[in-house]
Amino acid sequence: MTGQDTDPVSATNQVLRWPTPRSREWTGAFVQSAEHDPNILAVVAVGSAVRPGVRSADVDLLAICRDLSVIHEDPPMEVDLRAYSTGSIEDRLKAGHDMLGWALQFGRVLFQRDRFWDSLAEAWRHRLVLPSSKLARARAANAHRHLVTVLQFGDADAAQEQALSYLTQLARAELLDRGVFPASRPELAQQLRDIGNVQLAGWLEGISNGGRIRLSDLDRLLEVAV
Repeated sequence: MTGQDTDPVSATNQVLRWPTPRSREWTGAFVQSAEHDPNILAVVAVGSAVRPGVRSADVDLLAICRDLSVIHEDPPMEVDLRAYSTGSIEDRLKAGHDMLGWALQFGRVLFQRDRFWDSLAEAWRHRLVLPSSKLARARAANAHRHLVTVLQFGDADAAQEQALSYLTQLARAELLDRGVFPASRPELAQQLRDIGNVQLAGWLEGISNGGRIRLSDLDRLLEVAV
């Protein structure tokens, strides 16, 4: 799709699930405005909302701009819009940037000007750098520290959130160490099974579905995996 023939309806159809009607309406209006804004070169939908067969609670958008200082969008709370300047993309991709890499691997293009995103994808198709598994493990360790703290205060909801964050980052690290690009969070358990890590897959799937996990299990896994 080019900047000259963008159809907001067709563009929003690239997103498989919308959390609210207003999220779809806002995104359609943003895509339409992007067509008339030479500062915006591409808008790409990322995250679980563009992945088939999984659940999603929000929608994530990525915008590529010439000048970030003139971007002043105010999306609804269920739309996460992140913008990156064209001048920073190459260095970010070389460093294994999580979101840009994910967008090139799995994202759905809602708008692009003069084949900008297609050209970027073609240039990086065979040299996309995986995100850092070391960073994922560091994030897991940080989430574990927060988990211990909230458990000490007896905050069950916060503990559930931190446990999910902890296991998600461990899952990402395990996949990255095996050269597998992590897909959306609901798909990580199956990706783990595909590489033979059934235990972590079961724990992640269980807590993603609202199950509780014992701190002793998390401590044991931390010793093994981080």
